[in-house]
Amino acid sequence: MNKIFKQLGADSGYLLSAFPIALPAFVITVTGFSVGLGTAVIWIGVPILAATLFAMRGLAAAGRSQLPAVLNRPVPPAHYKRAPESASALRRYLTPLADGQSWMNLLWGLVNFPLAILGFTVALSWWAATLASLTYPLYAWVIRRATGEGEGLEYATRWLGWGDSYAALSTLAVLGGLVMALLLPLILRGLALTQAWLARGLLASISEADAPHGPVRTREFGDEVTRVQERLAT
Repeated sequence: MNKIFKQLGADSGYLLSAFPIALPAFVITVTGFSVGLGTAVIWIGVPILAATLFAMRGLAAAGRSQLPAVLNRPVPPAHYKRAPESASALRRYLTPLADGQSWMNLLWGLVNFPLAILGFTVALSWWAATLASLTYPLYAWVIRRATGEGEGLEYATRWLGWGDSYAALSTLAVLGGLVMALLLPLILRGLALTQAWLARGLLASISEADAPHGPVRTREFGDEVTRVQERLAT
């Protein structure tokens, strides 16, 4: 039981905290990529794209740090391509353009946003509805006395043959809250795993062995970065 509550807390915390990370990641991804790609023909967009990729590294690291608690396993750190020690400042700045993990961070910023909205909305509303139903007998009488009207539950209790007494309304609300409470760990677990595995696949998919550090893997990318550097320098 303790394990279930612990995992429920981890999943709830992940779903509720992932949205504040996903929102700026989505804005940076869409804005930076659109502006950079649109102005790449006049070479202004090339450093804009590089700046966007650099900015996404911090947000990707924040998203990656959330995963172990949900997946219950360590997540390997990201490995980014590094420029040679003798490279110029401009070459170092443009290195992310030739790095696969940097572009996968950008893809994560785009596709993670809808899932983050869904997870945040469902987690917040389900928790609120569950707590409101379970505590209905403690506060509903105040609302009924203040408004002089019911909340609509009396239609259900009458249909069930329970009447429309406060005890009947409270019983139905608490029973509904218990059902939602039983489903809460399953619903949030499914949403958290879906979002976390997607993030795991995009933010930590390039292992150290596959990281594009070697000269053979990155010769073509390096040559292209060099050509861009020379054009920007002229």
